[in-house]
Amino acid sequence: MLTRYLLLITGFVSGVCLLQSLASLPALWLLIAAAVLCFSLHRKHFIFLLLAVLCCGFSWANWRAQLRMADRLSPALEQQLIEADGYITDLPQATRFGTRFLFIPESSSQPLPSKLQLQWYGAPDKVKAGERWHFLLKLKQVHGQSNPGSFDLESWFLQQGIGATGTVKSGTLLPEQRAWLHRIRAQLRSKIQLALPSAPYQGVMIALTVGDQGAIPPEQWQRFASTGITHLISISGLHITLLAAIAAGICKACWRRIPYLAARFAAQRAALLAGVITALCYCLLAGMAVPTQRTLFMLAIAALCLWRAQPSASSAIWAAALCVTVAIDPFAVLSIGFWLSYLTVGALLWAGGRQIGQGPKWRIWISAQAAATIASAPILLVMFGQLPLVSPLANAFAIPIVSVLITPLALAGLLDPFGYLLFAAERLFAGTDYLLQWCSTLPNIAFNMPSALTLIPAGLGVMLLLLPRGVPGRHLGLICCLPLFIPTPNQIPPNSYRLTVLDVGQGLAVLVQTAKHQLLFDTGQLPNGERVLLPALRSQSIRQLDALVLSHNDMDHIGAAPPLFKNIPIQTIWHSLPDDHPLLSPLQIHRQHCQLGKSWTWDGVRFRFIWPDPTYAARTDNARGCTLLIQNDQHTALIPADIGIHEETELINQGLGKIDILLVPHHGSKSSSSLAFIETSTPRYAVFSAGYLNHYGHPKPEIIARYAAAQAINLRTDQEGALIFDVDKEIKLSSWRKAHRHYWQQASAAF
Repeated sequence: MLTRYLLLITGFVSGVCLLQSLASLPALWLLIAAAVLCFSLHRKHFIFLLLAVLCCGFSWANWRAQLRMADRLSPALEQQLIEADGYITDLPQATRFGTRFLFIPESSSQPLPSKLQLQWYGAPDKVKAGERWHFLLKLKQVHGQSNPGSFDLESWFLQQGIGATGTVKSGTLLPEQRAWLHRIRAQLRSKIQLALPSAPYQGVMIALTVGDQGAIPPEQWQRFASTGITHLISISGLHITLLAAIAAGICKACWRRIPYLAARFAAQRAALLAGVITALCYCLLAGMAVPTQRTLFMLAIAALCLWRAQPSASSAIWAAALCVTVAIDPFAVLSIGFWLSYLTVGALLWAGGRQIGQGPKWRIWISAQAAATIASAPILLVMFGQLPLVSPLANAFAIPIVSVLITPLALAGLLDPFGYLLFAAERLFAGTDYLLQWCSTLPNIAFNMPSALTLIPAGLGVMLLLLPRGVPGRHLGLICCLPLFIPTPNQIPPNSYRLTVLDVGQGLAVLVQTAKHQLLFDTGQLPNGERVLLPALRSQSIRQLDALVLSHNDMDHIGAAPPLFKNIPIQTIWHSLPDDHPLLSPLQIHRQHCQLGKSWTWDGVRFRFIWPDPTYAARTDNARGCTLLIQNDQHTALIPADIGIHEETELINQGLGKIDILLVPHHGSKSSSSLAFIETSTPRYAVFSAGYLNHYGHPKPEIIARYAAAQAINLRTDQEGALIFDVDKEIKLSSWRKAHRHYWQQASAAF
């Protein structure tokens, strides 16, 4: 009976997962008809009932997805000025350029989605949670950069129910207020900021109490990630569960000691109520964010099963919580955090339920840490291409300190009028981070990013490894996990190269790989370091760069270089920057100026700088930009950065020949791509690296038309995502966005 029950839940969840993997949404009536047909045959064999449940999960997720996709901005309203009245929901976030916040429109001059993410440029703190405003908005469809190994921002927008993004042109504060919960959270955040005005871990205290992670500095986040404890720096499922357990334990102990209460209501049930109420209150402090809702659902289902006071298998309770969570929020399966949480809990139940005998508490704690680490390792390797080997050690001391001591202390500090408890919690975390800094200095091992298919044998391997010692076949789990660590064979033969134009928004970053070498030309703007470059390099199993080219002193070309310097060994930097440039001066890396005539050969592929000419009187940084020519025996690629028409003329005079792959100069602006340059180079592919609906208007329509008239195939990173050219005897082109199509990208695929 239990097996059938678990299979039915697996069927429903599998149906939801199958829908979320599709490139387009099918007709709903066909799915309902299939579910009815299978259910009508369920008495003949259990397989038909299983198929009916799978179709139900698929249909339910499809209906919810169609509703959410319908709640998106119409393409006809993009870049139009729209008036809207509404209120600020959640806590506004200060950014480098102003304030970012979520806005719920109540009335507007045009039909709008139910939730918007807006940016108001200028001074921060222009808006507060719960305030009602009249805004003049300029909106665009949800759109994210699409690259190998990168976070799918459009999937996140779908999960959060955000139907459009945009900017505020002007606003008028209205007298009414809404969102009382978020107003309370904003007041609590202000209380922490006043109590800890200059504390280095103020942002961590805010994250642990009200769920706002925006004030945590990047260097702290990097350390938390390198030690594998980022899941602790938020109102996470672990914190909610532990606090609920602490509250339940205290309530049970006190309830039993009061005869009047114990005689009228069972202490066990009172403890369950206390635990669920505590979890609900903590979730409210987090603004009922989607991840916290999942934890609350799980705890509520578990409490309901325990309330029945009937024996229930732990696997049945876990599966019921999983099924209810997926039914309420079918988009949860798109979140890596969801799977890490549920599968880790499942692994702990699997390991704990099969232990033989009882051991010391310290051994149980170590076993639990080992089980959680083993269970999460395959997902971390497949999704992020990295596995912090110090994570078990860091979590072994960080989990009890942060979850059991610091978090309750910080929450109690919200009620402390003097701020002593908040100060104590912040100092205790400072001591914890001192240990984390020591852990981050320990040696680590880099792994390749394996295929998602390796999760199937790895899952079986994890189940075998978590069996008790002495069980026959237990060590076969190691063999099942081996595919995770098998190096990916080099797919680039000699005399060939792969050119990947990364989607970095308004900017440029091009990765060039030969059989044994890697070069990165420019980096894009600052956020692209952790968001695009490092994940892309990890996805290609690149652990060092043989060369980095910093073409010229524009932040959309070199702004994301600092994260590379910290995380990736670089052999040589080619640049056109001043020698005392603040980006270069602290580096102990071999540096050379890129100049006309400098060249080298890697694996039969020739690299040559054809600009700048040191004798040329350049008037701007753009005019001094490095221009790199890449050639094998058949095909040529040219990366000219942001040079203009005058520099193009110089290249023509030097004998510029036919170009097969051309990175269009200056993102397709009017100041470059002259007719003479296009006629001389006659590119087969003209690649425009530009941001979606960027405020420069790049690429200009007349420049696009100019290349089209020359029979070039125009390609844009804002439409295609990363563009990958495999150049051998022939050129093979693939678009990352098209090759990894999902139904939620439909609204932003045809601009």
